[in-house]
Amino acid sequence: MATLRNKKTQQPDSGADAVLSDTKENTSPVTTFGNDGGVLCLGPFRTGTYSMTKALNMLGVDRVLHGRHMSRWAKENPVLLQQWARAAWANLPYMRVLYPDRPPGWLKPEFASDTTIADVACLYPESLIKAYPRAKVILCYRDPDKWATSIDATLVQLLTGWAGTLVRQLAEPLTGIFGLTMRWDVLRAWFEVATVTEMRAVYKDKFEAHYATVRAMVPPGQLLEYRLGDGWGPLCEFLGTSEPSPGVSFPRVNDGKTLRRTLRLGMAVTLLKALWMLLRFPVMLAGLWLLIRAGWRH
Repeated sequence: MATLRNKKTQQPDSGADAVLSDTKENTSPVTTFGNDGGVLCLGPFRTGTYSMTKALNMLGVDRVLHGRHMSRWAKENPVLLQQWARAAWANLPYMRVLYPDRPPGWLKPEFASDTTIADVACLYPESLIKAYPRAKVILCYRDPDKWATSIDATLVQLLTGWAGTLVRQLAEPLTGIFGLTMRWDVLRAWFEVATVTEMRAVYKDKFEAHYATVRAMVPPGQLLEYRLGDGWGPLCEFLGTSEPSPGVSFPRVNDGKTLRRTLRLGMAVTLLKALWMLLRFPVMLAGLWLLIRAGWRH
């Protein structure tokens, strides 16, 4: 069981990232990936995994690793970020020979103290379930048609449109910041395709195949299939913890507009850095030339 704390009289703090205050410590033993326990949130991207992450935070599960934390990964542990992305390359049709699939052993030393892995885990459901057979599994689900629309509008269009292509092919190699490139490679790896046309043709097939794989591998007592809107009851019962105080709503965060805005901001920052790298030397040379010319005049 994950590390959980009983919350019977708590009140929410302000702010989207607030975690409810503790009132009574649960005496359950700490279960992490270090001892093959923990919680795997294996729902694909855009199925409510960040809302689930915030809900787990509110229930006292503090160490939940989600894709929204990638900026922190890049600063604190860039090697981990690279390992996570490269581990997905085994699924790319043209990379399988160079990167054969294997259990994600890189998780064990890095995540030994973590209790939960969220959407980034969906890339490796079979390997993770085999690596952590005692872990509880939460499988967020949504309508396949709505999911296909969401994944295309929030990720694929941005990554493959003219602006995203410019950033991936020109700006990122200049700056050494490969956020969009990494996301695009990871998406292609998960869908097992090479092009955006191939990806769109298999949206729903891959979605359903992912759920079928998880359902077949996880014992019923260790699996919770959850839709946003089910409320606290099923989740708290599954984790063996009490529900938050009455009136505390289940979080709904990371909507499509917010994600698009976040990605566009990152694209703009990368483009500005690339422009500065391209222009700084001509600007410096022009300034030096003006100074020399001014000196000659005097």
